[in-house]
Amino acid sequence: MSGSVCNNGSRSECTACRASFLPFFFQSECRDSSVGEDTCCNNFANVKAFSSLMVRLLGDFPAEKSFSVVQFATNAQMVSRLASADQAVRVIKQLDYTGGMTNHASAIQTCQQTLPSFDNRKNFIMLITDGMSSEPGWDPEGAAEAAAMDAKSDGTFIIPVFISPYNDWSELDFMGRLSSDGKVFDVTGFDSLNSLQDRLVDQVSCS
Repeated sequence: MSGSVCNNGSRSECTACRASFLPFFFQSECRDSSVGEDTCCNNFANVKAFSSLMVRLLGDFPAEKSFSVVQFATNAQMVSRLASADQAVRVIKQLDYTGGMTNHASAIQTCQQTLPSFDNRKNFIMLITDGMSSEPGWDPEGAAEAAAMDAKSDGTFIIPVFISPYNDWSELDFMGRLSSDGKVFDVTGFDSLNSLQDRLVDQVSCS
């Protein structure tokens, strides 16, 4: 995920959370000593725990389902193609923090590429993010909205999960435009993500 997840408002892209040598003396404004170098900060640990929880809860649905995992920052990367809930959870637990910018367009496009278009199952994208689009450089918000529109036109239901410390109405409005039904599931802190679990399960089951 992007630098804003771990930078504590410093605007750093947080691309250096790992010590190349002498790790005992390594210091970073992005690094929390309570988690490993690969996770970098408590906020990213909370994102991974929440993502694993949602996969487990949705995996209990009495229906055919599978899960893919996409990680994004300046660019998105497909970490796992469609797989079982147990496999997806194992992948999420092994995710390393990358730092960087925020590219929602690439995230949505990459997620969409993992989803089947040849069967009758409903496809969902749960987009977990803490900031506005900042990549690609020419029009990041426009690119994100275009990617969301393409995914929605293919029948995918997009559910934004937004960590918004200041409840900025313009940011929430933007996330609402990415959403398939205008709803944004927002919290003010990473440690509050788990409070959304019941509402998100209801959203998926009723959509």
